[in-house]
Amino acid sequence: MFLALISCGSQPVKPHKTTDLLISALIAQNMPLINTEKAQLNLGIKNENIISLYLLALQDQPYKLISNSQILLQNLHHYNLQQQIIIKQMLLWAYVHPIYRQETAKQVRILQREHLLVAPSDIDFVVCETENEGCANTLRQQIAHIISAHELTEALTQMANNDPCINLSDENLAGEFANQCLASRKGDLKINLISKPKFLFNQWQAALNL
Repeated sequence: MFLALISCGSQPVKPHKTTDLLISALIAQNMPLINTEKAQLNLGIKNENIISLYLLALQDQPYKLISNSQILLQNLHHYNLQQQIIIKQMLLWAYVHPIYRQETAKQVRILQREHLLVAPSDIDFVVCETENEGCANTLRQQIAHIISAHELTEALTQMANNDPCINLSDENLAGEFANQCLASRKGDLKINLISKPKFLFNQWQAALNL
């Protein structure tokens, strides 16, 4: 009996492949490791879609993320709640880029006087919460069912506060503000208007749910 127990207990046990390493790679935003770990797991089409979109976010490709998410947007109701939360944050990050560009393009005014000046920007994202002329109405409508107008306003305002070419004061701004604006427009200064979305371990774990 004793020998039989030893014999059974010595049988090799196959390790169960978990998503822990993949999730750690997602949190670290380590793209090569994400691809390596992803290839070793049977994630299913929904999780594959989510991770593919997240990789586009990590590569700073909001426009490609928007393009690649159109079918997913139409089938969002098939995703579980935790998956929808992650998708929503990725889409918010992606969509605010073209919306911001469209709604602020005419409000960047650099003046060359005795000193370089940035004129006040006439921007009111709240006005665009309802359909109005000069607003990115089509883009806003595409995600209206999952992202509220108020959430968009908050994100767009954050971007404006980080943009050296958007002057939210009532006076012309000179000095370092104007210099940074000119440098960013010439491509000499990289400005991060809004950070890429990040998610906690338990959020990824609940979303992947394997």
